[in-house]
Amino acid sequence: MLVIKPIQNKDTQKKIVEACGGVYLADALAYGAYDCEDDGETVRALLGACQFSLLADCGSIALLRAAPGVDDAEALMIMARAAMSFLFRCGYPRAVLEAGAADDALADALNFTPDADGVRAIDLPRFYESPCHYQAESGGSGR
Repeated sequence: MLVIKPIQNKDTQKKIVEACGGVYLADALAYGAYDCEDDGETVRALLGACQFSLLADCGSIALLRAAPGVDDAEALMIMARAAMSFLFRCGYPRAVLEAGAADDALADALNFTPDADGVRAIDLPRFYESPCHYQAESGGSGR
C-alpha cells in the first residue's frame, strides 16, 4: 500500500533526504513515500522523498527523488501533488521546481514548464481550477 505522509521529525527528514541523495534543508518541509502493510502504518520500504520550502512569493520544491533502487514514478507524482496541494491551500500562487530536484521527464509529467527565465514552474490556481485543461495547455503528459 502506497502511503504519502509528512515527515514530522527533523532528524528523520535529514536521514531520508540524504538516503535519497538530496541535501537536507533544515527549514524545509518534507513528505515521504512509503510502501506499507495494509494497516497503513507498518513500513516495508521507503520509496522516495519530497522536500519543499515556503518562500515569500512561491513554494519551492528542492527535492523530488526516489530512494536508491526504487523506480516508482507514480509514488513521486502523488507525493509532488501532495506538496503542490499543500502550497495551494497555503495561498501560494506558484510553485517552482528547483534545478536538479527531479529529472526532466518527471518535471514534464507534473506540468512544471520553464518560464521566461528558464525556471520550471506551475501556476497553482490555474492548475487546480482545471488540471486536465492546464495539462492540455502546457503540453505536459500529467500521467
